[in-house]
Amino acid sequence: MNIWVLDSQSGITLLYKPYLDLALNEDLISGLLTAINQFTVFELKQVIESIDMSGLRWVYLENTELDLLFIAAAEKDVNSDILKARLRIIMQTFIQEYAQDKEEWKALWKGNTDLFNPFKDVIDEYYTQWLTAENISALAEYFDILGVFQQILNLLINVIEAHFQSNNKERIYKRIENMFEHYLNHEYVQQNPELCKFSFNRATGINIISIDPKNVDMIIVEKQIVNLIRRVVEMIKSEVGYQKSLKYFIDENIFDYLVSNLSLLNELNLFKFLLQLFLLNK
Repeated sequence: MNIWVLDSQSGITLLYKPYLDLALNEDLISGLLTAINQFTVFELKQVIESIDMSGLRWVYLENTELDLLFIAAAEKDVNSDILKARLRIIMQTFIQEYAQDKEEWKALWKGNTDLFNPFKDVIDEYYTQWLTAENISALAEYFDILGVFQQILNLLINVIEAHFQSNNKERIYKRIENMFEHYLNHEYVQQNPELCKFSFNRATGINIISIDPKNVDMIIVEKQIVNLIRRVVEMIKSEVGYQKSLKYFIDENIFDYLVSNLSLLNELNLFKFLLQLFLLNK
């Protein structure tokens, strides 16, 4: 995958991060990509989403308010929806880092592209995570991952059901419901239909197993689920205190379950995080 961040008006390359060895002149290709985008927008009155060109798959995302154009190129066997989802993460992170509003961007961008060199390290971090996910990319393994996460969430609901007094249970369920309402209304989630399949119901608990790994980038799903688990654990600790929560985690065999799935969780670099999450008083 190769990444371009361009000024969509001038065609200036703000940032270029290559992972594929392409026989391309960076400046020439940047101008061509910008020209293609401008032609489709102004002449054809439509926005490029994905094109196949020169043996590669190209996806475009544009922020018209900031005049920024984000482009990713990858081999044709890469799903265009997954490629676009990854590019969207890079776009959102870049904007959050440098240009949260138009005035901030106008004050920052004065033609010095060296300002954006540190962001290449951010792209490297994402790219490494995506490669790790691809190394365990067999569909059956993804379903195994979802199964492990679902069981951890089931155990957390068991803690609430088995050990909480009615007033504590009511408060924490209201907090979980509010969390899900906020989550499902988030623009990013609404743009990713699979992420909208996360649900909570007091009768059935938290459901994440409806996610279809074929239709989503699992590294995105993993981050969302890990954050969900973290927040529920923090809610339990804040509701009943550290000592009681630790006892309840032990009583419901959460640590036994983590150890029994040590290999998979280590492969995902999650075992240490989850163990600390449940054990530490913070």
